[in-house]
Amino acid sequence: MNLKLIYNPAAGRGKTRRRIAAVEAYLSKRGARLDVHSTSGASDLTRVAAEGSRAGFDRVVVCGGDGSVHFAVREFDLDRGTLAVVPLGSGDDFARVAGIPKDIEGACEGILSGRTREVDVATANGTRFVGVAGLGFDSAVAAFANEVKVMRGSAVYVYAILRVLPRFTPHPVRITVDGSSRSDTIMFMAIGNSRQYGGGIRIVPAAEIDDGILDYCIVHRTSRFQLLKTLPRAYTGSHVTSPFVETGRGRNFRVECDSVLEIYADGEKVTQTPVVFGLGGRLKVAVR
Repeated sequence: MNLKLIYNPAAGRGKTRRRIAAVEAYLSKRGARLDVHSTSGASDLTRVAAEGSRAGFDRVVVCGGDGSVHFAVREFDLDRGTLAVVPLGSGDDFARVAGIPKDIEGACEGILSGRTREVDVATANGTRFVGVAGLGFDSAVAAFANEVKVMRGSAVYVYAILRVLPRFTPHPVRITVDGSSRSDTIMFMAIGNSRQYGGGIRIVPAAEIDDGILDYCIVHRTSRFQLLKTLPRAYTGSHVTSPFVETGRGRNFRVECDSVLEIYADGEKVTQTPVVFGLGGRLKVAVR
């Protein structure tokens, strides 16, 4: 099997750099031919993954976390390329939901098995993402979490929540779902192609990555105390029963706000309001 192997040495706060040799050794031992590229940044990862998807490789293998997958998909040739993931990041939510084993041996065997599944690709103002996008408190937490360098996994997001919450205020927005509009005041809104983010937070627990529709979760205006009390329940998805939490489904969303709100998707900043969310094709992913 002919593989383009891409890794971000900074992914997983250095975890990928420390373990990439084991990935290369395992795949080579199993007879795979490797073309290895260490990325110099996000734009380099996007470029190399796009080139690899058009170059006839059996798989374009991304070693890293959700951020690495996000940048790999941005300009990926969805018709010609097949993406594979060795989850070596901090959260690895996409890999978990897609059914990719978390250990190196299992992930590599999935790459070599020849099996694939097709998953949906979502967009925010035309920029692709595969997991969850959010705005409001959600994005403020993501922005803060990206600056934390001493913790990993879900602990980063818990810490960010506690730091951001005391100064957060709700936002008045106008939301349009499949042509139906309304005004609202919200703490945050999440649009999910996948059910989870942040290392296992099931913010839209009913979402499926291959059902051709997007799920949303709106947390309406409430007290900081109520928000803080409810957020831990999102790890099981039971937060959706709270009276100030609304969930639903749709294919096209537009969110407008008098102030500019940043949009984060897959843990990365992608755009700002006004924003249009939708679906943007299907991605072939190697699975075990």
